[in-house]
Amino acid sequence: MNRDIRTADQIRKAYIDFFLEKGHTRVPSAPLVPKDDPTLLFTSAGMVQFKEFYLQPDNLPYTRAVSVQKCLRAGDLESVGKTLRHHTFFEMLGNFSFGDYFKKEAIVWAWEFVIDILQLPKEKLYISIYEDDDEAFDIWNKEAGLPPERIVRLGRKDNFWGPVGNTGVCGPCSEIYYDAGEEKGCGSGDCSPGCDCDRYLEFWNLVFPQFFLEEDGTYRPLKSPGIDTGAGLERIAMIMQGVEDNFHTDIFAPVTEAIMERLPEEAVIGPTERLDINMIADHIRALTFTIAEGIYPSNEGRGYLLRRILRRALTRLHLFGVESAFMYGIVGVIVEVMKDGYPELKEREADIERMIRSEENNFFRTLEDGRGRFSSIIDEVKEEGSDKIDGERAFVLYDTYGFPLELTVALAGKEGMSVDEAGFSAAMKRQRERAQQSSSFSAEDPASITMTVVSEGASSIFSGYEKNEDESEIRSYRKIGKMEREDVKWSASSGDAWEVIFETTPFYASSGGQMADRGSIEIAGNLFSVRDVFKRGGETVHLLESDGTGSDLVKILEKENKAKLKIDRAWRLRTASNHTATHLLHAALRKIVGKHITQAGSSVDGDRLRFDFNHFQALTSGEIRQIEKNVNGWITEALPVKTELMDYEEAVKKGAMALFGEKYGAKVRVIRTGDVSTELCGGTHLDNTGRAGLFVIISESSVAAGIRRIEALTAAPALGYMYEVFDREETVAGLLKVSPPDMAARVESILAEIDEMKKEIKKLERGEAGGELEKIIGSAKSFKGIIVASGRITAKDGGGLRSQADIFRNRVPSGVAVLSSPQKGKMQFVVAVTDDLVEKGVEADRLVVELGDVAGGGGGGRKHLAQLGTKDLESEKRVFKALPDIVKKLLSE
Repeated sequence: MNRDIRTADQIRKAYIDFFLEKGHTRVPSAPLVPKDDPTLLFTSAGMVQFKEFYLQPDNLPYTRAVSVQKCLRAGDLESVGKTLRHHTFFEMLGNFSFGDYFKKEAIVWAWEFVIDILQLPKEKLYISIYEDDDEAFDIWNKEAGLPPERIVRLGRKDNFWGPVGNTGVCGPCSEIYYDAGEEKGCGSGDCSPGCDCDRYLEFWNLVFPQFFLEEDGTYRPLKSPGIDTGAGLERIAMIMQGVEDNFHTDIFAPVTEAIMERLPEEAVIGPTERLDINMIADHIRALTFTIAEGIYPSNEGRGYLLRRILRRALTRLHLFGVESAFMYGIVGVIVEVMKDGYPELKEREADIERMIRSEENNFFRTLEDGRGRFSSIIDEVKEEGSDKIDGERAFVLYDTYGFPLELTVALAGKEGMSVDEAGFSAAMKRQRERAQQSSSFSAEDPASITMTVVSEGASSIFSGYEKNEDESEIRSYRKIGKMEREDVKWSASSGDAWEVIFETTPFYASSGGQMADRGSIEIAGNLFSVRDVFKRGGETVHLLESDGTGSDLVKILEKENKAKLKIDRAWRLRTASNHTATHLLHAALRKIVGKHITQAGSSVDGDRLRFDFNHFQALTSGEIRQIEKNVNGWITEALPVKTELMDYEEAVKKGAMALFGEKYGAKVRVIRTGDVSTELCGGTHLDNTGRAGLFVIISESSVAAGIRRIEALTAAPALGYMYEVFDREETVAGLLKVSPPDMAARVESILAEIDEMKKEIKKLERGEAGGELEKIIGSAKSFKGIIVASGRITAKDGGGLRSQADIFRNRVPSGVAVLSSPQKGKMQFVVAVTDDLVEKGVEADRLVVELGDVAGGGGGGRKHLAQLGTKDLESEKRVFKALPDIVKKLLSE
């Protein structure tokens, strides 16, 4: 093996350098959240960002690409840490061809890199191919020189890729395996490449996308087949470093060592526990990279998966004796290990630590809150004569108390019980189905769309940077039903709708956050309105609507193939104003709020701009004013906005900001706004910031965990908004009967008066409720010095009930009280228990469980104070009657 290529950094560099020499363009990793692909939660392979390149390999910025892609998969969570090959987050080395080279070059170059660059021993390598792929067999055998006995034919399950849906691009694949030795094997006599054991490690996969699967089951050969290579960096590092698994490589070893060093002294680490350490290291690394991109743990979608990953790791740490935030302290180790490949992690380190620490603290608070309910469930299950917690109860622990299933399983195991995991999954599925009933997604595969070709030649050449009008030949078209695009505002006319592709166009297609141009297109004297312009498989598609006078595009094209394309200049100018202001806003946010601010999304059109960014809390009014002042200051300075075309790497070296979610070619467009902002951007802009006129923020809000959104206006719409604000101010001042400058003082005076009135009302309410409580205590039964009180209290809400329950606990030396109040069509109960009885096993949350059966409701809380609610308004007497016997029962246990 090549001793000069051992570390992960060296392997990355060697791979990139090798394929650059083969004429590939280096493409940066796409973000972990795929852009414009709702079918995927996360980027799971290097080819994800190139999907459209395979479908429409025309007008591409390059036909050969090489990348190191950040990936995240969660389909095999239970296997993470236990095998040589499973991870959540991992890096995939990839080289790609889009209608350029095919099998021969891909196979020969892969073998050249493995043998000549990595210098792996040939006797340790095996090849798998699809069972019917004789072409691949001949190349491996005759070109690469492998003997037939080292080439294994496998079936569709192992060596045929795709399609992702029922139809689409697909093809056979070929894999390179490394023999890790018999000691890693399963011992089976037929163990060979493709076996599920750890002996034969697949580390390189060559996919040959060469077919399109039609709806009728036909495999149609693609006109321009391609290459999609995926090579696992972690697996190659394991092989090159000669270690027993991925977790002993230079990628993971510092992380696992840091975890073990920080565990409590009493933690025992044997072979089984070491697997848990591996899993924890993997999960913290996945969280570090996802949070760095602004993807945060939450209760839905991607955030739900991240929270599950985090709580899986915390569950294991809890079993090691960890009782407080721990994982955030490992982030710095990961950042140090990955700094050369991903320097951006250092900028986000503090934010990543803060987010993980917050999630950990929430977990341990949840753990404390849910322990009482868990104990109750254990008692219930034992009373039922069972040793298994059913799925519904396990789901309640998860849904109400945030207990991950793994934690419930672990705690149940300590009690000698198991958990119905299938039942839990069924309950989870039912909940998700309920939540998703209103949402659906359907996507049309570009390769399945048939356009009528009018002329041959180059197409979709954008001329809009230089022109507002253009003349062009029509390349292809198709008629569509207006119902296919319900998102479009069609006119009231009965005109038809058409999708048309031109040779050249001044119309900007929606991309990069900028919405499409508006305008019109004239063909042979017939006018068509442009309702949308969008990208599909590398082409710019214009959605046209005829004027309703019978303009039939098919008949028109029999006479004329030339079109006059004209954009709405006023709309374009307002869009450019908002887009330039978006760059200024981004710069102001990083200046005022912090360098950790990164763009998480944007939408710019002629009406307004919207900018999403990563931040943990709402902006203060002072920060918003400072941002507006900075942007308006830059507008007043009339800074020049210059555009340059340069190589991607050169642009990044010069300080241009590349945005997550965007794909960049070999040549990129750099927008430089004075000395304030330099970003890679393909959108349209002003030539001078002064033309934006005015910038005003109209809202700042939260759109997801850790994601904030600013909406703003520029130019005439901004001025119109300011006039509206002034008009409202005048109206409110009139209602308050003061001048506008005195409005705040008058409102403060009114609020102070309201507060005083509220205090008086509360005094009256407390007096009434207090008298009721005294009567309840005075008439309460007692036994063995314990007061058992129950009765109705006049209270407007749960807070009023709880305050009286607290008074009871302070008023009575030893006792239990159940106080009730009908509220909003329900009967609400509060259960209060004095501390001495809590120590004897009479706990409020346990009483709620018992009384819930009587009332036909449910609730929860803490040991000394808990709540119960029911729709049964007649349950009050039953609850009061059952209380003494339940208290006696708990005291006798």
